[in-house]
Amino acid sequence: MIRAFLFDMDGVLAESEELSVSVGVSYFRSIGVNASSSDFSRYLGGGERIFFDGPAKDLGLSGPPYSYEDASAFFRKEYGKRAADLDLSLPGAKEIVRSARKRGIMTALASSAPRWKVLMNISCIGLEEADFDFIASGEDIKRNKPFPDIYSLCLIRLGLDGKEAIVFEDSVMGIRSAKSAGCYAIGTGSTYSVAELYGAGADRVVSDLAAFGSADDAAELIGEGRRAMHAVITDYLKDHALEMAEKARLNAYAPYSRFKVGAAVVTASGRIHTGSNVENSSYGATICAERNAVTTAISEEGRTSIDLIVVFTESDPPSPPCAVCLQVLAEFAHPDTAVILASERSRVEMKFSELLPKPFTLNTI
Repeated sequence: MIRAFLFDMDGVLAESEELSVSVGVSYFRSIGVNASSSDFSRYLGGGERIFFDGPAKDLGLSGPPYSYEDASAFFRKEYGKRAADLDLSLPGAKEIVRSARKRGIMTALASSAPRWKVLMNISCIGLEEADFDFIASGEDIKRNKPFPDIYSLCLIRLGLDGKEAIVFEDSVMGIRSAKSAGCYAIGTGSTYSVAELYGAGADRVVSDLAAFGSADDAAELIGEGRRAMHAVITDYLKDHALEMAEKARLNAYAPYSRFKVGAAVVTASGRIHTGSNVENSSYGATICAERNAVTTAISEEGRTSIDLIVVFTESDPPSPPCAVCLQVLAEFAHPDTAVILASERSRVEMKFSELLPKPFTLNTI
């Protein structure tokens, strides 16, 4: 029985990793060292010390002008200044924490970051310390992620066994930490690929916490197991995918038809991939939004199933995918795949089998 949700902060509840990296780059530039965001990517999730010491070592800095103490002081001052007026909440973050509390599921934060940053981020995502039964920071442990210590501490304080807790993590080090503590682990976000998170031991990977409409949805997902065939399509996830499809439409390149389309597909991993139509003066070379989204999903995840398709157009009633797109979608969708056709004025939902009841197939795979 699942009795607790344990959350990492950066990249799971708070959209703070880009901000953290930006401040890190600024520190190195302040000491005359040209660092880039890529210098920090492999050190995300392991705490502030490795966040600075790792890039410093890679950049050949073993001493002055680099100092971890100076870097830490610079980070606290600059991060606090930049984050003060920001809303850092990631999709679904507040909803799942609050629904868990309402459901009687305990919640805890387990962040490798220093406590001051954890508390600041809680405020910046619109939550309070009281929304969590326990908060653990990098200052509470000697060994940070990927060691299990921080999640083991949470379990001890909550009086639980690892099998009674779901951990939400976005980094490889965080997933390894959670699994070493004996917990179920759901990987989130786009910091690492689906393959990397599964490779680290994740029981499931989702795009973000918007994949869950409620705490019950998350618990149900674990019940399906790591190799579950389909995503949990909640109303919240539908709305989130619809919002992303609408945004994708704004990037459409349609100078000839002037008919802009945005599409989003949700795969079995729970991740959302978007696309927009890209036209060409040679009409046959035009790529529709739906095919753009599908090819993006396959290139990032490999062969997978599509469990939700969203198409956002300007027409009313909303337009369905063209015949070619339906055939491409049929390669990865299934008869019960949910389909949403939407515009600014209306929204229609159906199953994929209603759009294409008899797709062509060679039956060779």
